[in-house]
This record gives sequence, structure tokens and C-alpha cells, in this order.
Amino acid sequence: MEATSEALRSLYSQLDPPAHFLDQLCKHAVELVDDAHMAGITVVESDSVHHTIAATDRLVHTVDAIQFKLRTGPALVSANSTAVVHAHSDEASIRWPQFFSAARTFGISSFLSVPLPGHNGSLGTLNLYSRDNRGFTGTDVALVQLFAIASAYALHNSQRLALVGKRVADLELALESRGIIDQAKGIIMGTRHVDADHAFSILIQESQKSNIKLRVIAQQHIAAAVGVGHAGSEIRDSRPAGN
Repeated sequence: MEATSEALRSLYSQLDPPAHFLDQLCKHAVELVDDAHMAGITVVESDSVHHTIAATDRLVHTVDAIQFKLRTGPALVSANSTAVVHAHSDEASIRWPQFFSAARTFGISSFLSVPLPGHNGSLGTLNLYSRDNRGFTGTDVALVQLFAIASAYALHNSQRLALVGKRVADLELALESRGIIDQAKGIIMGTRHVDADHAFSILIQESQKSNIKLRVIAQQHIAAAVGVGHAGSEIRDSRPAGN
């Protein structure tokens, strides 16, 4: 257990960026579970969409892709049932004959998939693959569950950071849009001699009528005003000197 504690301490010390953290977590899981030869983490985007976000070996992506294509296998069963799935070669060949046959061609015989706990079901699974026909024990399951909890924590943080980033981007766009709309209002107020409320109403009506976003309509007014300004400058510049 000392090795496990040290591995977890090492992981938490490098929690950012999440992708690197999850890759390292898979690596530590393989190092600490005797029967594990490779590991990966799959996440659930919807009932029918899964993808691999971390792995110790390119072969993990290949084996996972077979499951995704067939829509069956230990990782998908674990994610859908939010239960640990542990299958030796004999059991796997019965439960998922087509998947097992394909995985066996790559030397994979035993499987251990542990769900990553989320607020509304499983976020995905931590998957270990073994070349041994009777790989993994009950002790391995308990250990891998600790790694699954750490994986889920990292994914939660990553999702929260992504959400914060999106909100910041939305706020920046809103502020930028407000500035553009205010410029367009000013142009309309000056050219049509109306107040700010009336100018804004004109922009809204044009947006609704054309089914074009208000920000784009505002940009069009600004571009038109700039174009008129440039045209006026060119006319003045083309006049003969002395006239």
C-alpha cells in the first residue's frame, strides 16, 4: 500500500493539466497491478458516444475502438451499469464473443473495467487489460477503484475549468458585442437623427426581419459608415489642387 500511496501523492502533485494527469494515472495503475499490461480511460459523451482520453499504449485505443464499434465490451458494460466488470478469458469469450475474438488477436485475454463515479451516473471507465488468461484479483479491483476515484476527480476539475473558460469567452464576446452595438447605435442616431432607444429598436427590427444576429447587423452598419467615410475622403483627395 505504500507504493499506492506514493503513486497517488505523485499524481495529485501534477493534477494540471488533466490529460497528463490521466496518462500518468494509467501508467501507475499498470505499474502497481501485477496482471495489468496496459490501461486506459474512456469517457461517456452520450449513450452511443464514447472515446478514449488516456492510455498507456496505442493498442488500448485499438481495443477500445473495437468495443465502440461493436457497442459491447467490458468498458461499455461498466459505464452503462456503473458496476465493476471483471472478466477472465473464459467468461469474456462467452459474454462478448466477437469483441473477445478481436481483442485476443492482439494478445488481450482478461479485462477489468471500473466506473468513474459522477453526479448523474458514470463519467466513463478506467480499463485495465491483461495478456494472462486469468488476470486480475479481488485485491486488484479494490486498488483500481482508488485510481478510478482519482480519475473522476480530475475529470470533474477539467469539466469545471472548461465551463469557466466558456463562460469567460461568452462574457468577452458579450462585452465586445455591446461595444459594436453601441457604435452602430451612434451611427444611426447621427444619420437618422433619432434617440438611443429608437436606434436600438431599428437594429432589433433589422435583425428580426433578416434573421441575422444583432451583432452582425451592427457590424454591417459600422462597415457601411466606414465605407462612406473612405469614399468621401477619396472624392476630396481627387479634387485638383487650388479648387
